[in-house]
Amino acid sequence: MAKDRALENSDRGLRTWIRERLAMGNLDYQVPGYANTLAFSLGGVTLISFLILVISGIILAQFYKPDPAAANGSLRMLMTQINMGNILRGVHFWAAQVAMVTLILHLLRVFIYGSYKRPREINWLIGVGLFFGMIGLYYTGTVLKWDQEALEALAHTKEVAELAGVFGLFFTDKFAQGAHLLTRMYSIHISLLPLLVVGLLTIHLLLVKGLKISPLPWDNVSSGDNQSFSQHLVNLSGYGFILLGVITILAVLLPPELGPVPVEGIEATKPPWLFLGIFSIENWTGLQGLIWASVLLALGLVAVPFIDRAATNNIKQRKPIVGAGILIVIFALALTVNGYVAEPEQHLDMGEEVEQVNTDLDNQSPASEDSAEKTAEEEIDSVLAPEIKKLNNALVVMEEIEKAVKANDFHEAVEKAGELDEILDAINAQIAAKDKERAADLKEHVHELVEILEKPQPDLEEVNDLIVHTEESVEKAVSLFE
Repeated sequence: MAKDRALENSDRGLRTWIRERLAMGNLDYQVPGYANTLAFSLGGVTLISFLILVISGIILAQFYKPDPAAANGSLRMLMTQINMGNILRGVHFWAAQVAMVTLILHLLRVFIYGSYKRPREINWLIGVGLFFGMIGLYYTGTVLKWDQEALEALAHTKEVAELAGVFGLFFTDKFAQGAHLLTRMYSIHISLLPLLVVGLLTIHLLLVKGLKISPLPWDNVSSGDNQSFSQHLVNLSGYGFILLGVITILAVLLPPELGPVPVEGIEATKPPWLFLGIFSIENWTGLQGLIWASVLLALGLVAVPFIDRAATNNIKQRKPIVGAGILIVIFALALTVNGYVAEPEQHLDMGEEVEQVNTDLDNQSPASEDSAEKTAEEEIDSVLAPEIKKLNNALVVMEEIEKAVKANDFHEAVEKAGELDEILDAINAQIAAKDKERAADLKEHVHELVEILEKPQPDLEEVNDLIVHTEESVEKAVSLFE
């Protein structure tokens, strides 16, 4: 018993020592009971997602090469060669999705509850800054994949920067000549934006403490028993463990895909879900619409506390502003759904040559249609760099082979392997002209893959190894023509 008491006193002494030196007593201020509800914990859940992003991002940065010639390949190597690399990238990806969803819901909760009312107007503006800072992190992370979706996203940034004139100079090639914009996007993603977000977040949390948690937006409702903020953090950590578990499960069961090395001169993809609404607007109005929609969104969010200046945050007395906000959210969701079902469209100048070829073909008379079609195909091929295009097609077929093997559909895998063999045979001479050894290795890997897949019971480990080696050979062949 004496020993037990001694240990207990020692433990208390240690906890007291830590609390005193870390000033943890400052966390013992009181918060209302409803602060532990999910609605009021969305900001904390977003913060936890951000911390997961920071930790996983630091690890990912050790394997990533921020260079157009190597970026896609470095991620592909992480996913296939590094132990648990695919899961690590999946955790980073899904933490980003969760962070954006909970951040948007947090913003909506603050709006509907009127938590931006006096004296919290400045904290609302800081929250808007955090919202756009997180969007910036999400966007730059999309670019860093350096697949077709990423290239087209970056091309949009360049075009918008040109339209913005001096205000967009930072995102043009003129700003830092000799440094590719992808490399600068990497720098923005890992340094500038995280510093901005952390700085704003610190001020945001200090103001929450100083101004207290906002009241509920209805009358005659008990706020529940108050409790210390340190206990609130303990409760919030429960959400954190659940969140980490869900993100990990999603990373294992639904790992994010990575497209092949991008091809310049075409628009063949749509943006991630977060930008589908603005993609719909761009389809209707072009790049100018994209710019004005973004500006109006920013100005609208900034203006909220200055438009709704009523003294109360009660929803019943704020029906017009709350109703208008809900209608805008419904409209944004409709735009997102429209963007999801819409086909990719050509918006940028980088596709004008291809578009002009197709327009000329449409204007041809039936008598000259065959010759015009042939001419159009030749012009399109010249614009799209045929060797790289074919090699990227080969990478797409490789992904289809992987999916077929995972599904144990070896009949489909054999057919796709034959298709891959035909694609690569068609450009083997061009590859050999650049690197004979690379051409020979590529041919050998593909033929061996076909032979193994045709066996009655293929060795899965051997098949997967060959798929990885073949993908690496194709990616290295791509670099020969860049």
